[in-house]
Amino acid sequence: MRAIEKKSFIDWWRSNRKDYDAILFDIDGTLAAGKNKMPGAVELLSLLDTSKFPYLLLTNDGNHSVQEKSVILAKGGLSVKPETIVSCSMALKLFAEKNNCFGEKFFVMGELGSPCFAENAGLKTERDPDKIHSCKGVIVGEGNYDWQKNFFAVFNYFIKRPKAWLVVPNPDSYWPDGSNGEIGIGAGGKARFLCSLLKEYGIRVVPVYLGKPYRLIFEFAMRSLCELFPHAKKIKKRKIIMIGDSLRSDIKGGNLFGLTTVLVMTGITKYSHLQNLKKNMSPSMVFKNIGD
Repeated sequence: MRAIEKKSFIDWWRSNRKDYDAILFDIDGTLAAGKNKMPGAVELLSLLDTSKFPYLLLTNDGNHSVQEKSVILAKGGLSVKPETIVSCSMALKLFAEKNNCFGEKFFVMGELGSPCFAENAGLKTERDPDKIHSCKGVIVGEGNYDWQKNFFAVFNYFIKRPKAWLVVPNPDSYWPDGSNGEIGIGAGGKARFLCSLLKEYGIRVVPVYLGKPYRLIFEFAMRSLCELFPHAKKIKKRKIIMIGDSLRSDIKGGNLFGLTTVLVMTGITKYSHLQNLKKNMSPSMVFKNIGD
């Protein structure tokens, strides 16, 4: 089992911050649990703001705009500027750039923030299942929507168009949804359910994932760091800490991108999960929490 640091992350940080140049935070399970802030989160962010230390918050919450996410966090006592938040759905812009999709219409399952991330990325959107066959592909959002009607439409869409795009901003199967241990179902879980049905039918559809642990959200985060902190262009990846609660999302993503990874045990990871870890899921350090 990976050794657990005796200090909280914030206590360790006070003695070691000179060795690092930026921090990328996960939000849910790391800085917040549902609508409630985690112990030490306010103190740490205040410390970083006071010292003007570069940081961003990376989230696989793809159905709240950064403005909405900022308001949600503020209601829980965590004051965060919208420009410091990077959502997995913001990487839709990089997807559109790389695949020359600007101006194309995509069917959206569920919500993608207000304002809509897809439209901000230069894509057109369609939410009427009866009009899905006029679309270039499908984007799997989240939130409350008619699953049965949407799944039926998307399933039959890919039967007719198996080469179309299936874009999934949030790759997560599940995520911490509250202070009482509730678990929500993520867009990644819904997408893989669809793909399993299609596979059983004889059709192979490969999703394009945008959020952690996949590369596009980290590329977008680096772009955002350079815009907010011009000197970040000179920062080496190993001097950037990725801190989060998920081995499969935060730690694996940070490791694959070449960052220093820190796991906190305040979210979905259990101590039993730390046994026999694969190299790409092994954090550089483990802390019980951000702060006491």
